[in-house]
Amino acid sequence: MMRVAAGIAALAIAGCATHDAATAPAANAIALRNAGFESPPRPGERCPVEWGCSMHSNPDSFRFWVEGRGAGAGAQSLCIERVLPEPWATAAQSVPAAALRGRKVRFSLLMRGEGFDGERVSPIIIATAGGATIAIGQKLARIGSDWRRYSVELLVPPQAESLEVGATMFGGGRACVDDARLEPA
Repeated sequence: MMRVAAGIAALAIAGCATHDAATAPAANAIALRNAGFESPPRPGERCPVEWGCSMHSNPDSFRFWVEGRGAGAGAQSLCIERVLPEPWATAAQSVPAAALRGRKVRFSLLMRGEGFDGERVSPIIIATAGGATIAIGQKLARIGSDWRRYSVELLVPPQAESLEVGATMFGGGRACVDDARLEPA
């Protein structure tokens, strides 16, 4: 998760986001673990199994929970809400990048939210090598109260060792995400 935090600080290397309709995942999608947030957090943890949740500095500044009402797909979604004045929070997981080097990938999520004052949530892809961020794909989206699929693309650098994929929320409000997908673009 420290790589995610470092990547957020390096937002100058932005990718391009697209807003597309909810579609079935591609046959050649890259497997994500607990992509639909159907497995709840382990006791004493903030994030669903296979996901890591982090935030700027105060560990109590954002609340993460799995919600069963009105999920975007399946039975549950992951929700994030700011409860104290900290700037950002992220829910992400890491996947090996070796087989993806030199390929363009797309990461997408169903997202909805409320209480925002502008563009505040983004799907994110961070390529890392040697523990350092080497490329990032992110563009904040203007999300509303209805579920909609948002995506971001990244050309995976040849030296990438892993990709961190997830959702980042900046500022106040409440966002819910569901049906994470990583696939060739």
